[in-house]
Amino acid sequence: MRSLEQVVSPLGLGQAEKSTAIMSRSVNDGASARLERLIQEHYEFVWRSARRLGVRSADLDDVVQEVFVVAARRVDEITHELGFLFRACMHAASHSRRSVKRRREVVDDQRLEHEIDRRANPEQDAETAEARAQLQAILEEMPEEMRVVFVLFELEQFTMSEIAETLSVPAGTVASRLRRAREAFFARAADRE
Repeated sequence: MRSLEQVVSPLGLGQAEKSTAIMSRSVNDGASARLERLIQEHYEFVWRSARRLGVRSADLDDVVQEVFVVAARRVDEITHELGFLFRACMHAASHSRRSVKRRREVVDDQRLEHEIDRRANPEQDAETAEARAQLQAILEEMPEEMRVVFVLFELEQFTMSEIAETLSVPAGTVASRLRRAREAFFARAADRE
């Protein structure tokens, strides 16, 4: 039997404070192996999803870790992995955004990302960063129900039926939200140009 801390910490999920009660809980070897596989296979998906759902760069590691801590607690209950992880990510991202509003911190995420990012071609990096910033700004202007469907379909390449299953909504609702999200996206993109 390995503790949850032994499973989660070595995988580079950040050093956010973990509740002592959570860490004292043991994970059996089968659940531990499944959790490690979940992290290995879906870490990038959870990170991208959190970022696209409006989590500040400074809070990304904490939110991703929170998602996997929730997954560790409920690893035996998970049937649809991506759906579970995305719903947990939506909840954690929502909580993170509310926390930022309560704290009223002012952090210049773009400045921080430019200081950290040291790739070879600065011109391409600047164009990419500007495009990402514009995409993120447009996504943040969308209502959450439309943003979630848009992110899953357009950016994560989910099918409509996968989105309906993941969000537990009818396929018609997914199609309607996607249509409205696309209209909003293209209208806002045109306004920015």
